[in-house]
Amino acid sequence: MNYLCLPFNELTCLQLYEILHLRSETFVLEQTCIYQDIDYKDIQDDVHHLMLYEHEKLIAYARLLPQGLSFNTPSIGRILLVQSMRGSGLGRKFIQECVDRTFLLWPKCDITIGAQSHLSRLYRTFGFTEVSKHYLEDGIMHVDMCISKNTAPSL
Repeated sequence: MNYLCLPFNELTCLQLYEILHLRSETFVLEQTCIYQDIDYKDIQDDVHHLMLYEHEKLIAYARLLPQGLSFNTPSIGRILLVQSMRGSGLGRKFIQECVDRTFLLWPKCDITIGAQSHLSRLYRTFGFTEVSKHYLEDGIMHVDMCISKNTAPSL
C-alpha cells in the first residue's frame, strides 16, 4: 500500500477520475446523498488530495483543506474507504494519516471536520471533540468536531 498526497494541478487525469468515481460511489450511490460534490474547493490553492492505493487501485481518499475554505481552521473532508475494506482497521490508519498530514501542512493550526454524527465516537478516539450542535446536511446528521495538535493522542 502506498500514500500519495498531491495538489490538484499534480493529479493525473486517471487519478482525478478515480477520486470522483469513488466519491460518487460512496456519497451519492451508497449513502443516497444527492448533492453537488464538485464544489470548486478541490482546485483551490493549498488543497491536497490524500490517496491510498493498494495494488494500483485507489482504496481510500480524503481532501485536506486550508483554513477559510470550509472552516476557520484547516479541515479534512470527503473521507472515504472502499466498502470492501471497511472493518479491517485500515480506516483508522487512514484517518490517522489524514490528521498527521494535515498537521504537517499546517503545524500551528487546529483541524476541524464536519463529521457524520454516527461516526463522532470514532473521531473522538483520535482526539476530536464536538464543537457544534448536530445538524442535518444533505439528508445526513453531522456535527462539527475539532482537534488540537496539543491534544492529539499520537502526535
